[in-house]
Amino acid sequence: MSDNGSQYFSREFRRDAVSIPADIREKGAGRQKVSVIDLSRSGFRMHCIFLIPDDRTVFLTMQGLESLEARIAWHEDDYYGCEFRQKLHEAVYDHIIRTHPTLRGRL
Repeated sequence: MSDNGSQYFSREFRRDAVSIPADIREKGAGRQKVSVIDLSRSGFRMHCIFLIPDDRTVFLTMQGLESLEARIAWHEDDYYGCEFRQKLHEAVYDHIIRTHPTLRGRL
């Protein structure tokens, strides 16, 4: 796992362990099922069995929300750290966490 200095690792925002079924897609490609396993206002970590190269732009879709643009910051095996292009608004983040309760609480 590499840290290229992205804000995902800065812990500027709280990060919660979650289990959210979602879809991910690269521009011009089909959707793939993933599981978002932690979330912050600046990014997320997901489990995905499909290879997506680092630094690729992806679009995350969770039920009830519009697609969110993100960048693959790192990956290790089937786990990917992603940085949102625009940080989530606090109200959107709170809505997601309320809709999908945390597993272990704050990380």
